[in-house]
Amino acid sequence: MFGRRVGGDFNPRRFWSWFSHEAAGLANSIEALARGEADAEWALIGLNERIRRYDPNLEADVVRTLDGECHMTLSGGTTESLSALLSAAPVMNGWRFTPRAVLADPRRVPFKVAPQPSLDAMAAPIEARHDAYVH
Repeated sequence: MFGRRVGGDFNPRRFWSWFSHEAAGLANSIEALARGEADAEWALIGLNERIRRYDPNLEADVVRTLDGECHMTLSGGTTESLSALLSAAPVMNGWRFTPRAVLADPRRVPFKVAPQPSLDAMAAPIEARHDAYVH
């Protein structure tokens, strides 16, 4: 009611303060997801719920790069809110924050729904030596 507008927090420093406390847990959950040990969906949902307090149209995605760095991309929202949030981002070891590239492929297959080999092809017994090399 007092000093709070509906639909947004409007303080990027508040988001980044929260994020700096949660960054290690988020990085650990992404690493566990990459190893196939756990599902990091809960961490990404929590991140997006928090970021939408700043701007309801913003969305964040986090991936682990090959060098072990966490890369958080932001998309949606207004250009002003996106640039204000990114310009307030702290410098953190092991983290990089960027807007999602316009030309980047937005289709990202979540680990748990990635294509699996067909059980029909795997269930058939190997009948000859060359069958083992067909698939």
